[in-house]
Amino acid sequence: MKPADRPSRTAALRAERTAALARRGATARAAAPSTAYLVCACGTERFGLPLSGVARVLAARPCTPVPGAAPAILGLVALSGRIVSVVGLARALGRPGAEVAAGGHLVVLRAGGTPTALAVDRVLGLAHLAEVAGDAEGAEGGFGSDAVSRYAPADPGPSGLGDFVVIDLPQLLRRTLP
Repeated sequence: MKPADRPSRTAALRAERTAALARRGATARAAAPSTAYLVCACGTERFGLPLSGVARVLAARPCTPVPGAAPAILGLVALSGRIVSVVGLARALGRPGAEVAAGGHLVVLRAGGTPTALAVDRVLGLAHLAEVAGDAEGAEGGFGSDAVSRYAPADPGPSGLGDFVVIDLPQLLRRTLP
């Protein structure tokens, strides 16, 4: 290639790359709005927690029991200088659930009131669900628990997380914490 041809070839490559990036941006804008969920397992069941309500995920640790507490409250742990209530997600939903499982996780929530963490068997990953018109966060879905807001069928995409139900965190905490 002659040195005189380089500027035109470079300009053509830049123009092609710019067009490809513009097409990618148009595709992203055309996609339906979605909400991210942290998918967790409790036994054989999977639950989706709105990612906007999750502060962080930690390895499970032993809890200090609280005498007279609601059955869903497994105890208290100290995290970053704060006392945090640990709620067993399965118990709070009326499902059978053991104590904090070895190898399990604590999902620390962004709650404005009582610092709270949910104990789950394991965190599986993130899933994105398209927002459904008329789907109100916290609407009862008829799943036997008013803290369950909707059903999410298996994601055909690369996440492979399977079916899960979406949890309405404010409703769950209203029912569980005093």
